[in-house]
Amino acid sequence: MPVFAVIYRYADKPEIIAEHRPAHREYLSSLLGDGGLIASGRMEGGTGDSALLLFEAESPQAIEAVLNPDPLWSLGVIEQREIKQWHIGSGSIGRDGDGH
Repeated sequence: MPVFAVIYRYADKPEIIAEHRPAHREYLSSLLGDGGLIASGRMEGGTGDSALLLFEAESPQAIEAVLNPDPLWSLGVIEQREIKQWHIGSGSIGRDGDGH
């Protein structure tokens, strides 16, 4: 199944993010495994807060469908959500067939 990288770019709304971060993390944790989420975490550097999520899914539309209920997305705190298919060239993320 294809792997996709999702990049979240957050609005500069630290109070709202802090208030709803626990629900956001709980929601993402519920997607681990059967929900297709492989890993997620915040990114540092550059401008603004952002996060990287790796998904195994059939299509970008399938990922959008599972991410739309994310509390931070629903609140408009995620300003941008970019989804791109990622072809693993070297290394592994713990899946059969990685790096081929």
